[in-house]
Amino acid sequence: MSSSPNATVRYLALIYLASGQREALRRYERRVLPVHLLRFDIETGLEAARRDPEMQALAGLRGTVVRKAVLVRVADVPLGPYFADPA
Repeated sequence: MSSSPNATVRYLALIYLASGQREALRRYERRVLPVHLLRFDIETGLEAARRDPEMQALAGLRGTVVRKAVLVRVADVPLGPYFADPA
């Protein structure tokens, strides 16, 4: 899939917790990623983030907290119509 140089690549992260790990996930997210919508300026941004030493250092914590994670690539969707006041 090609993209224009100014386009961004977005992924929605669906996180499935390991049993009893809700508070641990909150601590993990405060350190890593407070929002589950990932945006990269280049196509290879996700792979670069996965190779980042800081992210790799948190792999143990992530493995304890997260039972399963699914990344879904998404396109820009105008959200205005979904949040507009009813007429």
